[in-house]
Amino acid sequence: MGYKKHTLRLWLKVRGKNRLIPLVSFIEPANIYEGTLLHPMIRKVQKEFSMHIDIVVADMGYIGSDQKRDLRKQYQTAVLTKTRENMSPPEILGDSICPECPEGVPLSWDGYDPETEMHCYVTSLDCTGGRSCGFSGHCYQEVYVPSSVDEHYFGPIPLHTQVAQRLLQKIRPQVERGFENDKNKLYLNRFFINSLKIARILGHLSDASQVLLLFAGMKTNTKSKAQKLMRKLYTQLTFDF
Repeated sequence: MGYKKHTLRLWLKVRGKNRLIPLVSFIEPANIYEGTLLHPMIRKVQKEFSMHIDIVVADMGYIGSDQKRDLRKQYQTAVLTKTRENMSPPEILGDSICPECPEGVPLSWDGYDPETEMHCYVTSLDCTGGRSCGFSGHCYQEVYVPSSVDEHYFGPIPLHTQVAQRLLQKIRPQVERGFENDKNKLYLNRFFINSLKIARILGHLSDASQVLLLFAGMKTNTKSKAQKLMRKLYTQLTFDF
């Protein structure tokens, strides 16, 4: 049985560059369903750092609707994931993933109320219906959609919104590169470990190394020194556990 490292990272933009800072990691047997780990990771971050996690951009392993619902209700945390190919929008929306008025014009998302668990949609200011619209005299100014309709499409941040799509298309690939750095830059993919305890130690050491490398990367004169140090540490750690 192998082991897998699950890390919750904080995304920051420092000096014009995107930085991914590991906050908490769980190293568990590979057969553990990773969707159940997100809740305790967020709880740990809130307890140890007094930090509220507003948005989690996750991979498909965290697609479970029950976990998304629990995090939305308890922490008001939005968990954004892509959807599977066989998943369809709620029937009330038809073929569109964005609510529309009776004339078929997409409505604009105006926010989510965690108390009522409802999304508010309003008529767009640049609506092109005008006088030709059959409802122009009594236009639907506001439409409310409950999150319970579908946790994937209508979490605290609806999946169809520009912010959700930007996070999934722009930020998520950077997170994936962060995991590749763990494997390649820190040489974790070269270790053969048959002990969960040792795997957890190395996992937490890799997080500490990532933080040090982030600080080193902010100072160009120390970056190469830090990388040389990591290679030296690797040669000292290449032994069988």
